[in-house]
Amino acid sequence: MRLPNLKSGNIATFLFRSMLIFGMTYVFLFPLLYMLSVSLRAPATINDPSIVWIPKAMSLENLKETMGILSYTKSALLTLIISVLSTLGTLISCSLVGYGLARFRFFEKNIVFGLVVLTIIVPPQLILISSFLNFRYFDFGGILRLLEGVTGFGYIDLTEMPLTPLTFILPSLLAVGLRGGLFIFIFRQFFSGMPKDLEEAAHIDGCGYLKTYVRIILPLAVPAFITVMLFSFIWHWNDYFTSAMYFCGDMKPISVMLSNIDSLLRTTGNYGTFKSPYQISIYLASGSLLTILPPLVLYMFTQKYFTQSIERTGIVG
Repeated sequence: MRLPNLKSGNIATFLFRSMLIFGMTYVFLFPLLYMLSVSLRAPATINDPSIVWIPKAMSLENLKETMGILSYTKSALLTLIISVLSTLGTLISCSLVGYGLARFRFFEKNIVFGLVVLTIIVPPQLILISSFLNFRYFDFGGILRLLEGVTGFGYIDLTEMPLTPLTFILPSLLAVGLRGGLFIFIFRQFFSGMPKDLEEAAHIDGCGYLKTYVRIILPLAVPAFITVMLFSFIWHWNDYFTSAMYFCGDMKPISVMLSNIDSLLRTTGNYGTFKSPYQISIYLASGSLLTILPPLVLYMFTQKYFTQSIERTGIVG
């Protein structure tokens, strides 16, 4: 940070701005620092009142036990599959819909865009029952009912649920996945601000609409794609409401497993060894750290591109 010119009379402003930045940084980093401090404490020093931030003895035992309680490897892998495949489907479908709304002219264009905005406004709780029943007895509009002995694919199986991740992936491929309306809006606004001269030149050179989109538009739309990719991945990874509704078996996404950590401690037989609620919070803090770790690592590597993407997509200010 460059110090201000002492003759400029802005020392008070500089001090106030620095205190404000440091204060906000502390507020945002406090939960992360607390989880990190608590998770790395050795089990023998958990109840030591003299420890505030820096553990006297560091250990990974709390993290190891929490990973076993949450079935972290399986639940994190399930969440990763859902997040990655749903994000890929969102990038493909929402970008095509956004490009169509930004570049093509048709009579129902304003009506379609209005419906897209409506999907942003409507809360997911409003379509909770209909969505669950639709995926529980998924039948391609009733076609399979005409076949003898076939009742539907049943993307929500109340026992093992091998196809339950498709309840996230399939809507994403059709541009109606988690926050799909917002992503369409982002792509539409970005494509609307692009000059049409490049597309007209591509059409003159013999490129069709699809070839123009792939070879001309996509390379220029990297900022919008990065923004949507990060938003979609984080929201799918942290999604609790939809995951708790669709996943009914023992194995669930990591956010649902974390919310059920108290009941998981009871079923694993370790609950009786705890002597205070504070000891239970140790496992909750460790589970929270393990849950946010993958998105945090992703953001650390993409933070630069994400900030530039937010500025260029025009969704701030």
